[in-house]
Amino acid sequence: MTVNLSPVAGAGWQFFTDTGTVLSGGLLYTYAAGTTLPATTYQDSAGLVPSANPIVLDSAGRVSGEVWLTSGTSYKLVLKTSVGVTIWTMDNLLGINDATAVAWAAITGKPTTISGYGITDGLTTTVAATTYAPLASPSLTGTASATDEAANSYNIGWRDCPQNAKTANYQLLISDRGKQVLMNGASLTLTVPSNGTVAFAIGATLMVVNTNATALTIAITTDTMTLANSTTTGSRTLAQNGMATLTKIGTTNWLIAGSGLT
Repeated sequence: MTVNLSPVAGAGWQFFTDTGTVLSGGLLYTYAAGTTLPATTYQDSAGLVPSANPIVLDSAGRVSGEVWLTSGTSYKLVLKTSVGVTIWTMDNLLGINDATAVAWAAITGKPTTISGYGITDGLTTTVAATTYAPLASPSLTGTASATDEAANSYNIGWRDCPQNAKTANYQLLISDRGKQVLMNGASLTLTVPSNGTVAFAIGATLMVVNTNATALTIAITTDTMTLANSTTTGSRTLAQNGMATLTKIGTTNWLIAGSGLT
């Protein structure tokens, strides 16, 4: 049987007379709501042990156990003194958390939208599709990064080698990393700036291409640029249609290698 704890006398209640005296030996009668027909209550949450009717209070004015009501049943409780004088009557009582206490059939105007429940910041399908759905061609702003298996974070690059074409002398910028710097102009100089001027990250790599008939000078300032497979340092010369790769291997150290490079 399903029972619910009574909201009156349920557990640990102590009763008093109207003058505040402990109701020793008081009598608690339980009836069906609105009637004088005795209604059974129970001493346990499983609804297995019925209570006496009336329930006799102990010398401290307390119920000796607990009072549980049958789920879905309304009760009337009448409290009397030990000699039968009525102190109070409470009618139409249901157990605590008795679901039948809610008049579900009387609930109308059930909400059919999020706003109907008073939620004003609901995410619409339109906003979700345009804001959070996977993008076919996402355009990232700022510096996007990814973490490897060793928890090292690296900036995300691109699969191709975007070209930055120049027809005049040019000093590398931080935005040139991972790109192809194409030089096409007479006797031009491409300058690798010092770390104090442009702080490329160690590992930064870029490609230099010279398509002009005159040689291109790849100059280094205060840092060190070493020709690959040698100990030769200093500025380099790149012939027409020559291609060189610059890789930063230390805070102020670059390594350069390529074809047509002297």
